[in-house]
Amino acid sequence: MRLATLTREVNAVREADQIPRNSLAWLLLAQAVILAPHVVHVPLWIWGVWLFVVFWRWQIFRGAWGFPGWAVKLVLVASSSAGLYLVYRGSFGVQTMVGLLIVGFILKLIEMRKRGDLLLLCHLGYFVIATQFLFFSNVFAALYGLFSLTVLSATLLASHQSLDQHRFWRTLRLTGVLVLQAVPLMLLLFLIAPRVGPLWAVPMNTSAAKTGMSDTMSPGDISQLSRSTELVFRATFEGAAPPQAELYWRGLVFSHFDGRRWSQSNAQISRYNINWPEQGRADWRDELRYQGSEYRYQVITEPTRQSWMFSLTAPQQWGDDAGLSQELSLQRQRPITQRIQYWVTSSLDFRYQPDQLEDWQRRQALQLPADSNPRTRTLAEQWQREADSEDALIRRVLQHYNASFRYTLQPPLLGQESVDEFLWETQAGFCEHFASSFVFFMRAAGIPARVVVGYQGGEYNPLENYYAVRQREAHAWAEVWLRERGWVRVDPTAAVAPERIEQGVDFSLDEEDVQLLDNSFVSDISLLNTLRLRWEGFNYLWSRWVLGYNAETQGSLFERWLGGVDIWRIALFVLVSGALILGVIMLFLLWGQRKRYRYPADRYYQHYCNKLERLGFSRKPGEAPRDFARRVIHLRPDLSKPINSITELYEWASYAGNQAALIDLRRAVANFVVRPT
Repeated sequence: MRLATLTREVNAVREADQIPRNSLAWLLLAQAVILAPHVVHVPLWIWGVWLFVVFWRWQIFRGAWGFPGWAVKLVLVASSSAGLYLVYRGSFGVQTMVGLLIVGFILKLIEMRKRGDLLLLCHLGYFVIATQFLFFSNVFAALYGLFSLTVLSATLLASHQSLDQHRFWRTLRLTGVLVLQAVPLMLLLFLIAPRVGPLWAVPMNTSAAKTGMSDTMSPGDISQLSRSTELVFRATFEGAAPPQAELYWRGLVFSHFDGRRWSQSNAQISRYNINWPEQGRADWRDELRYQGSEYRYQVITEPTRQSWMFSLTAPQQWGDDAGLSQELSLQRQRPITQRIQYWVTSSLDFRYQPDQLEDWQRRQALQLPADSNPRTRTLAEQWQREADSEDALIRRVLQHYNASFRYTLQPPLLGQESVDEFLWETQAGFCEHFASSFVFFMRAAGIPARVVVGYQGGEYNPLENYYAVRQREAHAWAEVWLRERGWVRVDPTAAVAPERIEQGVDFSLDEEDVQLLDNSFVSDISLLNTLRLRWEGFNYLWSRWVLGYNAETQGSLFERWLGGVDIWRIALFVLVSGALILGVIMLFLLWGQRKRYRYPADRYYQHYCNKLERLGFSRKPGEAPRDFARRVIHLRPDLSKPINSITELYEWASYAGNQAALIDLRRAVANFVVRPT
């Protein structure tokens, strides 16, 4: 007897520890959903490993194969680790660590034997879900992450259900209810949790390909970049914004030219070229004199994996995490590997170094490769002698551009003497051709000059009042140094295609070039374009108020809502908010437990029974309405007429579906008044 009892208990424990097939199906679905967002940044062979593991798991379920031995598991782990090492070239950055986590998440499936292994794999899945947000951070990513969490939680719920209890939609509905109940608590924690920086950092793989502004410029670079609609940053102004033609978003300044490629000089690359906040105010900043009105704006920039930040010239105030270079460009100490936001105040009217340049700065701004582009050198010296002033020389060069040059995305290829060929032969190019040739001409004429690259203009979104700057707005222009005026912006592209500066790149190209732009047909349809702007505006609000919810924003919120950031105020807010959340959840649960009626008439008939119950006439379980009516009438003959009427109306409304009878039943029950005898 004892042996039989013990055997039953052991079998019950083994059965409880087994993995139900419904849980396995849910787990496979959860893995597919969780891994889907990673398809764009993990090696393709990982998906082959996953399909192989899923197939092996299916064979185990069918009983055709057994669990892999230690040798097979060792080969899978070693080959996967070696594959990650080769793909990422030994770099232990974020992509490598995520790839390693995903491989572990996949391979664990093949050795899963017990329910405990299933629970471990589910908990590991929550970490894999969190890694999605290392690469995607828009609204859709948040919604998809919530969906992934729901499916994985359904797997956990299914693991505690028997086959008899399990129903797909029922399991999904119960999980959705649990997740929705947790959302208010999640929002509360999001608002009150201290906004601190990460306790550790894993570097991103900066060697990965990234479309965007480079730290060098040669003919064709920006024209290729302008074919992309990839978002670079968004900017919101406090108050009125500058005119479109004044939106020159400064990035880098190039002073070195090797005959074909522009880049930063050694002095520009040096850390000492930048005035960092911890260094105090540098002496050279005294040569920067701000004039005219100021513009304050917020920039939300996408990851660029570069350290420079975009701003209008000249920056006057900025955050503590950036420094100002001597070329008036903002720089961060670390590359931008995730979306960030920062505030800048700029004055578009300024004077910088109006008195003189230091000797090394003048040499840097006049540097030219020896014996390159001789025709341009000769004509530059000749035009300089013929000009009455530096302004007159600049006007003559711009008139030369305006007379016969063409603005195009498909310029002819240039040879070794690129400036000579462009200025005097092909005379067709994009902004980098004009800026490069103009600076070369100025330097050959003895006028210090340099190339500036960044973005010009931006698409204004009137729905949310911000400018979206994309790669297509990439631009290059020139700056020349003039005595008593300092560095002055000169944009030779404006002399050839003024529409580019005043209206945008779409309005400055011919039809053949416009076909090369990555334009969406949505922009040509008013309704679809409005929907596009609304969706982009929603993503902008998400970036600004959710992703940009930092310690400063949190403090301002507490000041506005609670009147301060004292601990007692926050604690009281948490207690009150928590009580309200729990109260709402309790009401929701109680409402879910309320009695439900199969037919609408049942509700009114129950009210009628409640009235009779107060007189001591309780309806027995399973008692038919007619039997109940006869029993009550037998004891209270005076109620026979209303009782028979209500019973008849109830039968007509319930069994015949008579809507008129349902209305009469409601009225009859409401008028049914029972008085004790």
